[in-house]
Amino acid sequence: MKSKFLILIFFIATLYSCNVSNTSSIAIDKNDLIGTWTIQNITLNNATLNVTSPIVTKLTGSGFGKNFNTSINFSENPNKVIMNGNFIFELTYKAPSGVLATEELLFDNIFFNDNFGFTSSSWQLNDNVLKLNEGDETLNIDVISFVNNVLTIETAVNKSITLSGITSTVVGKASIQIRK
Repeated sequence: MKSKFLILIFFIATLYSCNVSNTSSIAIDKNDLIGTWTIQNITLNNATLNVTSPIVTKLTGSGFGKNFNTSINFSENPNKVIMNGNFIFELTYKAPSGVLATEELLFDNIFFNDNFGFTSSSWQLNDNVLKLNEGDETLNIDVISFVNNVLTIETAVNKSITLSGITSTVVGKASIQIRK
């Protein structure tokens, strides 16, 4: 159970990452973004989870989403994004013992609402950087490509979080594809 909790922190941090460095020459505007999208793919590559409290632990791994039953709706006036549905995130990581382990976690509306108190946020789009804001949390996402109504977005992960008394820092890169 403790390893599942650590992996949960691993993935949560990807959703609330802070750093982007947009080098994309793709131009999208808010009209491209407005509407309902479905998640097609989520990957987290070369991620490291450093747990600093209560026990010092380091996990490294990569993961991907599957069994997507989700929608993401971008609206304007006000600019709001709402996520509904669920998916499985499968993470393979090297445990402290050196053994590879794989965990599957269900992410759904109840999980997000129970743990963070929201499943929606405001949004802004500037220079191909999509910024989601809720309370004091900000998620900056690079727009990498927009082809045939498939939007590929990416964010660098470097986030410290504390959840249920476990303090962790996650570093890596998350990539998501959504289809309109």
